[in-house]
Amino acid sequence: MSAESCLAFYGIRFEVGADEIEPLELERDQRMVLARKHGLDHYWGNFGAPGDRYLLFVGRKIGVLGAEYADELSIGREALVCLMDETAAKVKGAGFQGAPCLWIQREPDA
Repeated sequence: MSAESCLAFYGIRFEVGADEIEPLELERDQRMVLARKHGLDHYWGNFGAPGDRYLLFVGRKIGVLGAEYADELSIGREALVCLMDETAAKVKGAGFQGAPCLWIQREPDA
């Protein structure tokens, strides 16, 4: 069991089907491999409440808030703009479709 948390992530988000969970657990999912190759972060988990809703994020993890994580996070304007520009270029260079955006996603207690 883990405590509820909240993910702050800049990038693209994928809905994950039940057949995709094992490659994610083994870190062999092709999106993860491509992310690492291009210097991008990835984060996945069960964001469903109630029930299962697995999501994969590719881009740049800003932080995770919660009882088992940080209490707060901050990022200055210049650092945020730089993070956004660099991440957008890497996402495009890696061949991912879609424009990156800021995701603030609640991850319920497992």
